[in-house]
Amino acid sequence: MKESDTVEEVSPGASVDFWRARITVILGPILFVLIWFLPLPLPEQAHRLAAVMALVVTWWIGEPVPVAVTALLGPTLALLVGAVPGKSAREAVEFAYKGFGNPILMLFVGGFFIAEAMTVHGLDRRMAMRILSFRAFSASPARMVAGLGLCSWLLSMWMSNTATTALLIPIAAGMLSVCREGRPIGRLDAAVMLMLPFAATVGGLGTPVGTAPNMIGIAQMTKEAGHTFGFVSWMKYGVVVGGIMMVALALLLTRGLGTTGADLRGHALEERKKLGPMKRGEWITLASFALAVSLWIATGLVQAIDWKRASNWLEGHLPEGAIALVASSLLFVLPAARGRPALTWKEASRIDWGTLLLLGGGLCLGDLMKDTGLSKAIGEGVVGHLQVRTAFGLMAASAGLAIVLSEVTSNTATATMLVPVVINIAKSAGIDPIPPALAATFGCSFGFMLPVSTPPNALAYGTGMVPIATMVKRGAIFDVIGFVLIVVGIATLVPLFGLK
Repeated sequence: MKESDTVEEVSPGASVDFWRARITVILGPILFVLIWFLPLPLPEQAHRLAAVMALVVTWWIGEPVPVAVTALLGPTLALLVGAVPGKSAREAVEFAYKGFGNPILMLFVGGFFIAEAMTVHGLDRRMAMRILSFRAFSASPARMVAGLGLCSWLLSMWMSNTATTALLIPIAAGMLSVCREGRPIGRLDAAVMLMLPFAATVGGLGTPVGTAPNMIGIAQMTKEAGHTFGFVSWMKYGVVVGGIMMVALALLLTRGLGTTGADLRGHALEERKKLGPMKRGEWITLASFALAVSLWIATGLVQAIDWKRASNWLEGHLPEGAIALVASSLLFVLPAARGRPALTWKEASRIDWGTLLLLGGGLCLGDLMKDTGLSKAIGEGVVGHLQVRTAFGLMAASAGLAIVLSEVTSNTATATMLVPVVINIAKSAGIDPIPPALAATFGCSFGFMLPVSTPPNALAYGTGMVPIATMVKRGAIFDVIGFVLIVVGIATLVPLFGLK
């Protein structure tokens, strides 16, 4: 066969993405025009914003253009069609783009810098191999799967879920090659390659910086409901719900894996030996990481014990975003070697700027929905249609809708759109908005069924070790388990811990 006769194989996930983009690039403008001319019972600016939101949400779902570009387009279109409140043109412009100056973005910037430095110097790999060298996680294939899952769960609390999965996949591949001993890819390979992205997704729940939906949910709960989660107060919910979900993942993914004669612990120790002693760049990165985590936890503890004076000082002088920037700035100052700092700007510029733009654009649109009255109208309409009158019912509806949407669209975009609506639904029904908003935020991070659901899923599927049917089957089970854990967990933990 000639080279020109060969046909490039297209994965099922790529084909789905292609057609979804082709359909939504046309559907978005159609929905914009349709809603623009429909006689909706909305104020004029809210009606115009509804048309813009229809296009933006459709493009977020289909991704015919990058989601970050759509996030920039949203407030710009709102300005163009006159959907931005303001007494003057200047006020309208400033209001439309206000979200891009939100301090929460600084928390992400600092966190991204630290995560990039961990990758540059190999500290993340060293941390993973340290955990895997313990005999408790290398005595059997089942324990290896659990150990890799624990690494993924812990690292993703502080790093991007995608970066965590990308880090651990080659490490896991090495471990699997030892276990396989020349045999074909089998059940153990699939279990490991499902555990890594699923555990990263669950680990992201643990801290405010674990994943973008957490930050968006916290920002919206602060803006729309006047409730601010501290670092520790968030972890009381995220770590508990995520920890129980990790137990479920470990129990179901390690069933029937059998045994192997390979020396798994020896492989992990050998990898640690290759890394050698910790280098100066790793120590500096570890110090930066430890400083940020210590200050975040200290701030949370001050808030937890209700020390007003210290809490007010920290809030005014050293908020969480400033902590991230102070800690990460050390990476650019302290030298890792002669002539270079621990993190150069060329390395730092590789962070995910698109997520920052998406977060800023989402905050802009959330402000517009509130000030035009669109979110209130949606909330009242949904309450009237669903007849939701209890906190538990609204938590269940919020978590379920978030999980379903997260399977087919960006988790970040889902949180951006859903959390403000849930808060307004709760207000309209006279329900405390924080528990259902928290359930929606957690649900937005759950996407287990498809390769296109999350980037970690796509990375795992790309290894060729996970059949798509296996991912769908296991993912559906974990979606249901996750739904139950979110609803029951929050309903149990709110009376136990409170929302302080």
